[in-house]
Amino acid sequence: MTTTTTTTMSTLPMVLVDEILSRVPITSLRSLRSTCKRWEAQSKTNLVGGKATARKSSYLGFILIGNKICSMKLDLNGGDDFVDTSVNQVSAFDDFEISQLFHCDGLLLCVSNKHYYSNTVMVCNMYLGETRLIEHCCLLEGFDNFGSYAFGYDSSKNRNHKIFRKKLVSGGYEIYSFKSDSWEDLNVDLGESTELCELGSVSLNGNAYFSVITKHEEEELWENNLLCFDFTTESFGKFLSLPFDNVTAEEEFGIMVLSCVRDEHLAVLYQLDTLGIWISTEIEPNKVSWREFLQVDLYTLDGFPDAFTAGRFIVDEEKQVVVVFNEATEIDLNHGKAFIFGRDGYFTSFNVGDTPPQDFTSYVPSLASLQIEKTGG
Repeated sequence: MTTTTTTTMSTLPMVLVDEILSRVPITSLRSLRSTCKRWEAQSKTNLVGGKATARKSSYLGFILIGNKICSMKLDLNGGDDFVDTSVNQVSAFDDFEISQLFHCDGLLLCVSNKHYYSNTVMVCNMYLGETRLIEHCCLLEGFDNFGSYAFGYDSSKNRNHKIFRKKLVSGGYEIYSFKSDSWEDLNVDLGESTELCELGSVSLNGNAYFSVITKHEEEELWENNLLCFDFTTESFGKFLSLPFDNVTAEEEFGIMVLSCVRDEHLAVLYQLDTLGIWISTEIEPNKVSWREFLQVDLYTLDGFPDAFTAGRFIVDEEKQVVVVFNEATEIDLNHGKAFIFGRDGYFTSFNVGDTPPQDFTSYVPSLASLQIEKTGG
């Protein structure tokens, strides 16, 4: 007698389920989880246990191409091609023209400036499939598309997530609380000579870190600085030390970009004559220490393009490389490419799209909910 056994989704070996879940795009997990309770439970177990992001040299992220948000999976697999990329437009957000992206605690903050009379802020948990729209009128106040937002949370038990915003016309600042579902003005001031940089902020351990420029008009000098906004105290810290010469003449001013390393450390990139990357060994709102990760002399790289402006970047400590998105707008063979730099003059490139991505943020899935916690009445 022959016995036939039917394999269903609920009876697949767990090791195979883990492999399948690791290959599914983050934007498709909600649909997949709804097909089987066992798969839903396992996906949450993997997420909490860290398996969703445990694969070394594999990165999830979102990029902006033509004001449209796209998911991106990047594998630095070490094979002949070294890099494998997958970029897919998130069709659910086709009606939005996104100008900035921020990631914090598994939540994605998308800033849209499609409408002239109002600015729409959208917060999403791509893993849970939750989206929350936050309208903010800006007709009279004005709106700064670049470097005017930050995303974080306070140290309360339930992690009240908050959005920081710089006002354009008045020069003031305000903050939005998820718990109260309201905006409030902030009593903070950076002074007229200090500006938040265009590439915005990154979030680490609930706080936001900004690249800022201070202009010393009398000496005709510009100064790069690192500044933390603490979402618990709702205040800026003091300027933090940087691992490079941060005071230069205006015509010699370099490019400074911030990134996070596996949501554990802050990294800073500085491009002038060379490309330098440093990673924090310790970081708090008012204290930081650094170690050098990589120094690249761009002029000595055989075949490296002249049109290169460093943008967002990813550090892979295991492979000892850094992936840097090219912000240069010159239309040539390197238009829309990202570059990988390594030790001993190693570099290569890969295509991201037809145009340079306007923004990029890494993404680590989480179970953080977007539900509003109402207080009072």
